[in-house]
Amino acid sequence: MDWLVIANLFLLLFLGLADNQMIAALLPSLVSSLGISLSTAGLLVVAYSVAAAVAAFFSGTLSDHYGRRRFLLAGVMFFAVASWGASQSRTFVELLLARALTGLAAGTLSTCSITFAADWFAYTVRGRAIGLISSAYFAAPILGVPIAAQVADRFGWRQAFLFFAVLAVATALVSLSLPKERLDPLPSTAKLRSAVEAFRSFLSRRDTVAALAIAFLVSGGLVGFLTYIGQWLNSSFDLPTRTIGWVFMLGGVVAVGSAPLGGILSDRWGKRGISIASNILLAIAVAFVPFFPWGLGLLVVFGFASLGAAFRQGPLTALMTELVPAAQRGSFIALRNISSQLGIGVAAYAGGVLFQQYGYVAVTSLCAVMTAVVAILLGTHIVEPGGAEGRL
Repeated sequence: MDWLVIANLFLLLFLGLADNQMIAALLPSLVSSLGISLSTAGLLVVAYSVAAAVAAFFSGTLSDHYGRRRFLLAGVMFFAVASWGASQSRTFVELLLARALTGLAAGTLSTCSITFAADWFAYTVRGRAIGLISSAYFAAPILGVPIAAQVADRFGWRQAFLFFAVLAVATALVSLSLPKERLDPLPSTAKLRSAVEAFRSFLSRRDTVAALAIAFLVSGGLVGFLTYIGQWLNSSFDLPTRTIGWVFMLGGVVAVGSAPLGGILSDRWGKRGISIASNILLAIAVAFVPFFPWGLGLLVVFGFASLGAAFRQGPLTALMTELVPAAQRGSFIALRNISSQLGIGVAAYAGGVLFQQYGYVAVTSLCAVMTAVVAILLGTHIVEPGGAEGRL
């Protein structure tokens, strides 16, 4: 295992994830401070997701030919500038623009960090490696979200964005130690033609089309569930922002311990099987959350949701990265992340409308169905690769 690479990619992924996830904890403060409706506030997530999808398309495709490292370094520096801009926002429109710019940076970091990992680690150990890197998805609620919630509660939401700007600068300095890659020697015209052919092949294959649908449903189902849970906890049980942050931290503790284990087990027992079981568990837990009162029972079922989400992350990502050759991996992960961000945008917007009209149970019902469909698609359209070798 190359622990330096894992640590670097973990930090880069953590940065964008914690920044995105903290919106759920800040939502009550943003609604009150800016005088906007919940559905309007949901546009912050939509703008972020659309921008991330655009960035994923360009950074993923170009990184196939020019290397992942330079995009990671440029992305984290741009992230710092955009987060500082969010901290200076005085109106909703200004904040919306700043969040869109942050989304551009986060989309680049997400696409290129996962692709870098897939290039660097052989498929036989990739579940473990990506499981460790992907624990950033769940370390974010443990560290980033509670800290941001505490900062926002004491000093205002703008200072939470400033905190992430400073964190991005520190991460950029650490990321200079990422190893350099071999670049593709094709001339520019051949690179363009290769990219076009790659996209055409992805959209003509049954398994890769299913993988894109899975990305849409996985991200939309989870983010839709998490985005509005803070508002539900606040409106239903009158919990303050800092307590909501601790709820996220509890889920993160469960998930951080589970994510590496899910990767390890998937390398032994198969990534497809572990992914299916994890999605079934997550769908059931998400569906039950709104029926519990505040207390131990709610925290336990939220913990099961965190367990399901964490266990699937490494095996599912490793499985998706092996569906295409390494030379096309950046382009495919770009399309996958675009689909993922579209899923987030759709679920965030639909969730805001459903929450206002029918309550949180309507949001969780939608997210549970989306997650259950993932398990079905994995069972019917995806085949576990065998005998894959590492590329680097």
